[in-house]
Amino acid sequence: MIKQLRRRFIAIALASVALVLLVIVGGINIANYVSLTVREDARADLVAASNGQLSKSNWDALNDPGAGKGRGGPADRRDFDAGTLRGDLGKETPFDTRYFIVWIDEGASPDGSAAVTTDLSHIASIEEDEAVKLGVRAWKTGRERGTIAGYRFLRCEIEDKEAVVFVDMSRDLSAFTSSALISLVASLVGLAAVAAILVPVSAHAVRPFEENQERQRRFVTDASHELKTPLAIISSSADVIEIESGGSEWVDSIRHQVERLSDLASKLVSLARAEEGAATMQVADYNLTALVEEAAREFDPVAVASGKTLSVRVAPASTARGDKALVRQALSTLLDNALKHSNEGGEVRLSAEMRRNRAHICVWNTVDGIELGDHAEFFERFYRADEARSSSGGYGIGLAVVAAIADAHGGSVSARSDDGASIRIDLEI
Repeated sequence: MIKQLRRRFIAIALASVALVLLVIVGGINIANYVSLTVREDARADLVAASNGQLSKSNWDALNDPGAGKGRGGPADRRDFDAGTLRGDLGKETPFDTRYFIVWIDEGASPDGSAAVTTDLSHIASIEEDEAVKLGVRAWKTGRERGTIAGYRFLRCEIEDKEAVVFVDMSRDLSAFTSSALISLVASLVGLAAVAAILVPVSAHAVRPFEENQERQRRFVTDASHELKTPLAIISSSADVIEIESGGSEWVDSIRHQVERLSDLASKLVSLARAEEGAATMQVADYNLTALVEEAAREFDPVAVASGKTLSVRVAPASTARGDKALVRQALSTLLDNALKHSNEGGEVRLSAEMRRNRAHICVWNTVDGIELGDHAEFFERFYRADEARSSSGGYGIGLAVVAAIADAHGGSVSARSDDGASIRIDLEI
C-alpha cells in the first residue's frame, strides 16, 4: 500500500508539472507560430500592394499610409496600413523576401490548366512546374490565406488578374521547428529532473502515513495476541462447567462465540501480516498445481457436508513464484468464502493457470441473487453482504486479506457477476 501511495503521489505530481509545462511551452510555441504566420502574411500583403514587384524603390513608396488601397482586390478590401507593416517588417524586407506569383485564368478548367502565368524572378528554389502545381492547389482550397509546402499564400488581384502570391517561409519555419524541438527536449529533461527529485521526496512525504499504518498493524497484532489468553480461559471454563453441570445451550453459545472471536483475531493477524507486504514475504518458486489440488482436497469434505459440488481445473506442472504460505491462505479464504455464500445445493469451481509469469486463480460459485457488474466492495474491511441472504456469520475480513495478499505480490483481485446468479473472483498473484 505504501508503494502504491508513493507511485500515486509521484504520478500526480509529474502529471501536474507536465500539464504546466504543456501550457507554458505549448502557449509559447503557438504564439511564435501565430507571429510567424502574421509576419509572412504581412509580406504577402506588401507583395500584393506593390503589384508583385517588391523592391527598394516601391518599398519607399509604400510609406504612404494610403498605399495599397483602392484597387478592388481581396487584399485591398482589408485596407491595411502599409506604413505600419513596413515598420513592423524592417528595411531589409525587399531584399530578404523570397516569393513567386501564379496568375489564374478565371475561366480555366479544373484539370490544372488554371495556372496560366508565373513570375519566379524573386526566388530561385522552385521550378515552374512545381510553382504551377502549388498555385492550382492553393486556388482549389478556396481560402484567401493558407500554408502549403513551406509557403504562405495569399489570393488577390495583381494587374487586374486573379493571382496567388507565395512567400517562402521555409527558413523561419525551420527556425520555429528547431525552437519547438529544443523547448520540447528541455521540457522532457525538466520533467525527468522533477521525477528524480520526487522519488526521494515522496518517501519523506508518505513517511507519516507509513508510521501510522505500522502503529496500526502493531496494535492489531498485539491486541489479537492479547485476546488469545482470555479466550482460552473462557473456553476452558466452559469445558469445566460442562463437566460439572452437563451440557447446555448456554455452554454451547459460549463455545460458539469463543470460536468466532478466535477466528476474528486470527484473521486480523493475517490481514496485518499480509499488509506488511514484501518486508515479511518469503518469495520462492512453488508448484501451483500441487497447491491448488491440495486446497481443493481440504475443502472437499466441507462441500459434501453442505450438499454442494466443488470442481477443480488446473494446468499440469505449473510453477509460480511468490510466498507459498500467503498464496495457500488466499486459496483457502476464497474457497471458504465461495462455499459459505453459495446457494443451497450450489456449485463451486476453482481454476488456476499461468499467464505472463503470473498465477491466475479463479473461484466461481452460484448464488441466489446478486447485482450485475463489478463488486469491488467485497474486498473492503468488515464488508458484509445482505444479512437476509447470508448466514455465514463472517466478519468481512477474509476477502480483505486476499486483497492485501494480492497487493503484496504486486497483483490484483476482482469480483464480478455477469448473470446475477453467480459470482466470479479473479486473483492475479
